[in-house]
Formats: sequence, C-alpha cells, structure tokens
Amino acid sequence: MNGEPDAREAREVRGFRLDLLIAICALLMSTLATGASWWQSRVVATQLSSQVWPYLSITTTAGPGLVLDISNDGLGPAVVRSLQLTVDDKPYPTLVSAMNALLGPHAPQPHGRFASIGVGSVIRAGGDIVLIKIENPKLVTAILAQSRRFDLHVCYCSILGDCWVRTIQGTHDPARVNACPVDGAAHYEGAGLPP
Repeated sequence: MNGEPDAREAREVRGFRLDLLIAICALLMSTLATGASWWQSRVVATQLSSQVWPYLSITTTAGPGLVLDISNDGLGPAVVRSLQLTVDDKPYPTLVSAMNALLGPHAPQPHGRFASIGVGSVIRAGGDIVLIKIENPKLVTAILAQSRRFDLHVCYCSILGDCWVRTIQGTHDPARVNACPVDGAAHYEGAGLPP
C-alpha cells in the first residue's frame, strides 16, 4: 500500500510537468502569432504610405525670364503646410520684400506672373504651380547674381501625416521632418505688388 501513493504522486508530478510544457508551448505560439501580425501590419502600413507618397520638386529656369515652378512628381497629393521665401535665411512674406532685401530698396518692380500657395493647399500628384515668373531681364540678371542668398522652403505632408521639407539650395531629395513649422507671419503670400 505504501508503494501506491508514491506511484500516484509520481504520475501527478509527470502530469503537472506535461501541463506546464503544453502551457509554455501555447504561450510561445501566441507570441509568434502576435509578432507575425505586428510585422504584417507594419508591411501593409509601409506599402500604403508608399502608395500616397508625394514628392515635390522645385525647378528654376533662367532664360529671357526667371521661372520658379513647384511640381508634385510623387504618387499622392502633397498638403502644403509652410512656404517661406528667404534671403540670407530670413523669411519674407512677399516677393517685393524679398527683392528689396536681396537687391536693396531701389530694386526694379517684378513684372510677370505670380501665384501663392496657402497653408493647407493641396498639389495633386502630377500637378504643378508656377509660383514666380519674372519677365523683366534686368531684374532676372540681378537676382541670378545673388542667387546663393535666395531660397524657398516648402514643407509638405502626405495624407497620412508624413512630412518633408524641400528647398532650392538644399539636397537633391526632400528631407523628412516630424512636423512642419507653423508661422503664419512668415508664410509666402505672393508678389506683394501694389494694385
């Protein structure tokens, strides 16, 4: 009779160990399934962000005139959050004020076609905006002589909230940023010519 309880205890210990092994295996399998699910959702998010990725290009063309064009060469719309025209890294709200800072108070008035892009404006995929088209040759020559002091900063976001900054003087590719600066007073408003 003494041997019977020892055998029962041995079976219970073996049974307990088997239950523990099954529980550990179940925990391991659920951890692997959770990891696989997380990885799959990350891959899907990356694919989605690449399908709506905007890519702004700034093109300057000098000939008889000077043209500054912003185009969206990406796959999704670009939501413009900030647009700053700068001279010596200081933002100016109008082309006239920037030209006065660049060339002095007696700078010739620009003639041509001018546009502005408001905060929250959208440039569709494949779309472009001619921001500045200066047609007077004397002003174009004066601007080109000082072109290193002049820059345009465009901060834009995808519809998923990923943001980039593109500049004329910067690198070839837009720089990724966490968020666009919001400074309404420094936002470019257009030519600023008298009516």
